[in-house]
Amino acid sequence: MRTNRAPLPRLSRPAGYEIRRVAVEEYRRQQPKSPCYEQTREEIENYYRHAPVGSPAAVRDTRYGFLCYEIVEIEGGRRGRIFTRDHGSFYMKHGRNCYHPKGQTSLVVPTEAVVAWAKEHPSGEMGYAVYHTEGDDWLFRQHGKKRP
Repeated sequence: MRTNRAPLPRLSRPAGYEIRRVAVEEYRRQQPKSPCYEQTREEIENYYRHAPVGSPAAVRDTRYGFLCYEIVEIEGGRRGRIFTRDHGSFYMKHGRNCYHPKGQTSLVVPTEAVVAWAKEHPSGEMGYAVYHTEGDDWLFRQHGKKRP
């Protein structure tokens, strides 16, 4: 059965939309960046595909707004996975946890900056940007369209 429905009217953006957008972008620019902020998926894959057993791995944990790194050893790996003792299995391709791929624990490359940060902040620290947000317009989406 077909019904003739009138299309919904286009809603204008709420008042203060541009002010909030500018404020969020300014906050993101000023927020301190984590030492692994510039690492790409390709760098992570390249490191863990060629890392032998016993080499260091950096486990990044971002639960509850805390950024925490733990430097552990690689215990093994097969079929595209890396095994660590206390943190389980991770995919070599992108460093995500095998059992919780959308979770907040992942592998990053243990660069000198990451290792130094882990030693300096053994219990973690709040307020650090971990992921790139350029292109993430989820805060400003309305009516199924991205902002211009």
